Amino acid sequence: MSLTDRDKIEIFQKIVQFNSENANEAAIAKYIGSLFAKFPNVTTRYISADTGRDSVVITIKGKNPSNKVLAFSGHEDTVSAGDRSAWQYDPFAAEIHEGVLYGRGADDMKGGLSALVSAALDLATDGSDFAGSLKLIGTVGEETSEIGAKQVTESGSLNDVSALILGEPRKDFQIGYTNKGVIDYQVYATGRSAHSSLPEKGVNAINGLRKVMDAFDAYFASLTQKNSILGSFTNAFTILQGGKQLNQIPDQAVLGGNMRTIPETPNDEIIAKLNEIIDDLNEKQAVQLSLKVVFPELPLPVQSVTEFTKLAQAKIKEVTGKSGDLVAGTGTNEASEFIKGSAKFPILIFGPESDECAHAVNEHLAVNIYLQAVEIYTRIAKSYLV
Repeated sequence: MSLTDRDKIEIFQKIVQFNSENANEAAIAKYIGSLFAKFPNVTTRYISADTGRDSVVITIKGKNPSNKVLAFSGHEDTVSAGDRSAWQYDPFAAEIHEGVLYGRGADDMKGGLSALVSAALDLATDGSDFAGSLKLIGTVGEETSEIGAKQVTESGSLNDVSALILGEPRKDFQIGYTNKGVIDYQVYATGRSAHSSLPEKGVNAINGLRKVMDAFDAYFASLTQKNSILGSFTNAFTILQGGKQLNQIPDQAVLGGNMRTIPETPNDEIIAKLNEIIDDLNEKQAVQLSLKVVFPELPLPVQSVTEFTKLAQAKIKEVTGKSGDLVAGTGTNEASEFIKGSAKFPILIFGPESDECAHAVNEHLAVNIYLQAVEIYTRIAKSYLV
């Protein structure tokens, strides 16, 4: 017997009600595991990143033999809710008003995760009358490091996968099939403090970072390669901190930035060049600099249109009337970790999205769009696993 819409909505509400702001995902993993505990053809594996931080991999074995293994994947964590008093509704109450569920992560991406869970549970509850296996993956730390996706990949859990859906929100169920990579970085500058009336007695850390910015900009301007789908490499300086008071030469300062990379500008080459620039500046000036790469992630290369892609587009069309257009992403996601494994398979990135409200106050998702996502995922699984 399949799940009712009420069952699916309750799963969505329950998952939003867990506070997993950049941590505490284990409770969600255990809850998801509990939903499948009664089925004899299901195995559950937990992968721990830290105390209270568990990813989960649930494998549902179909009744019929096949080498096909379809994976559903979504992350359990969210960004912070911020000032809760700014919210119209409690961000962890998962209240539904006029057909819209409000809560932190409702859009990014507990709506997608819940829809994947509901679809997988629907298939198991309906007797697992399919061929091959369905894997349901919930990961930790996507918003900060993608450590969960990294651990899942390194664990070998994807080695037998033949196709994967990543339930990140996409407008009108458009399908992401490529995206830029990322390099988050910080440059620390150490100088010497002095009275501001005698600047020559000090070593100004902020001035040292000005030279870094100029040198980085000159290098970035040389990266003129362009990807026909993703466009160009970009960099944005996003943090500049230094100094304690107006009449003192600052001895410490930090510069932060965010790069979005393309396959034509390999991450390793860029990082090596930035280190070279830092070393060169350290030889020429009194300010001492150090580079810290905080979060590097590879771009997802442009994927070919496969029969699996066409199947997903057909099911999106059946359920919503939308075309499932292929789109490129400027952001990165866990697909960039999944491609590092030994198995090669198509990855389709799409999930329920509402008003582009991810990470915002009053984040929300229309319940009807969520239910459409459950139906799309269910139909894809039943048509693919034959």
